[in-house]
Amino acid sequence: KGLEIDHFIMNLPAMAPEFLDAFRGWNFKIKSYPDGSTLQQRPIVHLHCFGEKAKCSDEVARVETQVLRRCETALGFPGCLSSEEKREKNDVRIRVVRDVGPRKNMLCVSFILPVEVAKVKKIVLTKTNENGKRERGEENVPKSQKLKISILN
Repeated sequence: KGLEIDHFIMNLPAMAPEFLDAFRGWNFKIKSYPDGSTLQQRPIVHLHCFGEKAKCSDEVARVETQVLRRCETALGFPGCLSSEEKREKNDVRIRVVRDVGPRKNMLCVSFILPVEVAKVKKIVLTKTNENGKRERGEENVPKSQKLKISILN
């Protein structure tokens, strides 16, 4: 029957929001109950990231919105986390994990994966082989030629 995955913990604060693109096109499972009712299973994501340190309580909302917009950009659906309605619907919570510098905090953003991401097309990596033919994804690429991604600062 397999595993039922209901939580994802993304603990790579420098880049975790950018990896949210892996959820684009997510196939939400439908759980059926003996009484005939059904429920769409939506996993909870706990994402650690860095964010600007708010200098005063008035800046907290601005900093939270910045972090949520980074997440929305990677998910491919602007507004799916940051609006007041969506924050409540997707149980969005942001907390400071720790102080990491004079202008930076490590934050934990927790939310239920928005249903809107199911409509967003997945990002598929391609590469061109020696014959000039484009190959899609890793399934068609020999292990020796798999696409490597480097992140440069």
